[in-house]
Amino acid sequence: MKYRMVVFIVLCSLLSYGQEKWSLQQCVEYAIKNNVSIKQSDVQARLTRLSSLQSQMTLYPNVGGGVSTGYQHGLTEDPTTGTLVSSSFISGSANLQASYNIFNWNARRNSIAANKLYAQADEIGIDKAHNDISLAVANAFLQVMLRREQARISEVQLNQSRSQLGNTRKLVNAGSQPELNAIQLEAQLAKDSSGLLQAQALEQQALINLKAYMNYDFSLPFDIQSPAVESIPVENIADLQPAAVYQLAVATQPIQKMYKLRIEAAQKEAKAARGLMYPSLSAFGGMNTRAVNAKYPVMAFAPPDSTNAFVTIGTTQYKVFAPSVRQLGTVGIPLFRQLSKNFGQSIGLSVNFSIFNAYTSRTQWERAKVNVVQLQLQDEQENLNLKTNIYNAYQDAFSSFQKYNAAHRTVEYSQKAFDISKKRYDIGLLGTLDFIITQNNLYLAQIDEISSRYDYVFKMKVLEFYKGQGIKL
Repeated sequence: MKYRMVVFIVLCSLLSYGQEKWSLQQCVEYAIKNNVSIKQSDVQARLTRLSSLQSQMTLYPNVGGGVSTGYQHGLTEDPTTGTLVSSSFISGSANLQASYNIFNWNARRNSIAANKLYAQADEIGIDKAHNDISLAVANAFLQVMLRREQARISEVQLNQSRSQLGNTRKLVNAGSQPELNAIQLEAQLAKDSSGLLQAQALEQQALINLKAYMNYDFSLPFDIQSPAVESIPVENIADLQPAAVYQLAVATQPIQKMYKLRIEAAQKEAKAARGLMYPSLSAFGGMNTRAVNAKYPVMAFAPPDSTNAFVTIGTTQYKVFAPSVRQLGTVGIPLFRQLSKNFGQSIGLSVNFSIFNAYTSRTQWERAKVNVVQLQLQDEQENLNLKTNIYNAYQDAFSSFQKYNAAHRTVEYSQKAFDISKKRYDIGLLGTLDFIITQNNLYLAQIDEISSRYDYVFKMKVLEFYKGQGIKL
């Protein structure tokens, strides 16, 4: 019983969650948290932050050490005495080294500065990804609203055709109109039904595209909160002159800031590459010790033994005695005594310079300078693209505004024509085909008007976006 209650509560929660209607702000916030491209930008920024941190650590000395041990058998060199012995023993050693680059013509500091700038650029790249996905989500959101409005108009058209067919069928049954009129309206009704199904399918496709930008689970129910297109605030197009919008966009758009930082980073890299062509001064030091567990013989001198040999000095002969040495046993040297006795230290300075390395260093410097020029050209191209996009967006918005006004007038005239046609059709002064044509003209004019209205709103929102106002409905 408890299990069923839990399942019921979970299902109710999911149902209520699915029935929630999402505003544009909610869709954008969800997309920023879950969109894959934004996550990729965040990962890239984390990688460059790690590279920047690693380069900063080069300001500190390099310190390393090691401990080794091994077994040796037979004739081999004693690591503590340096003599060849025939024995079996275990030896060990320990060492600690440190080095520090004292001066390298600021190559290291320029590399650190370059990595910091690249990290800052990738952080701004996250903002660029946020802006890109916000604009894409806003466009997809408006597409859903457009498709939904088109479906609503198609449904109105279908209801009108159904109502007109009902009235005509009554007149046909009464004998005041021919059967052909009803058949023609039935064909129109079938066409309108197909148009409504197609409009509803396009609405679902628009919802799927919006879910894709948000990285939202396709299997979950989802719906948007559609404000009336007339209530969406739009600035006066006269206040969005392209030259003024461009000046604001250059100062506020993330991609322009990102390229400026990358150019500065590339210039630092070029200085670092040039510094590596000159000599560098380094300091180094180290400590080491070693020990073995070998046993060494303990020798003692005994009284000399007489031999049969004589040495004649002058006229006197002297008997030769041979010294006698005896081994009393073996003894090992204590470990800590060996470590202390064999402890060594070293310290010094080194100057490193390249005489000839197959033009590698100079080529790296030349490539770094070319990279600066390449980034400068990319920045110039991005500024040109931005200006082109803004001017095109302004012209598109102006054209959309004119198109919307024309479509609005077309709807007014088509509505008047339809009203007159309906009155004439009802009294039998207009044929069915002519009436259907007038009705279709009104339907197409309404579709064109709403499409032009949404297109104009989106074009204006793009201009507002470039102006730095973000996306809002």
